[in-house]
Amino acid sequence: MGIRTSSGKKKLGPGGAMLVIGFVFLIISTVMLVLGMSDYTDHTERADAVVSERRVEVTYTGNDRDRKDRREEITVYVDYTAEDQDFSHVELMGLDNDDFQEGQRLTVAYAPGEAEDVVTVESTEEGAFDVFLYIGIAGAVLTAVLIPTGIVVIARQRK
Repeated sequence: MGIRTSSGKKKLGPGGAMLVIGFVFLIISTVMLVLGMSDYTDHTERADAVVSERRVEVTYTGNDRDRKDRREEITVYVDYTAEDQDFSHVELMGLDNDDFQEGQRLTVAYAPGEAEDVVTVESTEEGAFDVFLYIGIAGAVLTAVLIPTGIVVIARQRK
């Protein structure tokens, strides 16, 4: 699947590169399609909530001396009352869920009968996740072109 260099090592040829890029697009487009098909429109009930905790976990790539990429994982927990029950320290899901600070008041949405699963109200709006769907479709189209083209290029190089 590759060309040998002067040192004897295999080098990834154009067909191999197309396959690798195609599979990367396949993974990314699959994730985007799943996100794009998220649907919280059944979360029609509302409750007033208070942010009880905002947990920020910071990780770095590289060693201690060379901290290159800083990554923050933010999880927001809320307390609220819904369907005559008190809920505390429930993870807030949905769009922009990491924008809230401890002590902040907000409205959350949940599906009737499922008050333990709350999302941001923005997530319940029609088309809230459509941008992910469009990115996923574009990635799927690129995948459908790159992978077969890469296979054809490799097959022609082997002849």
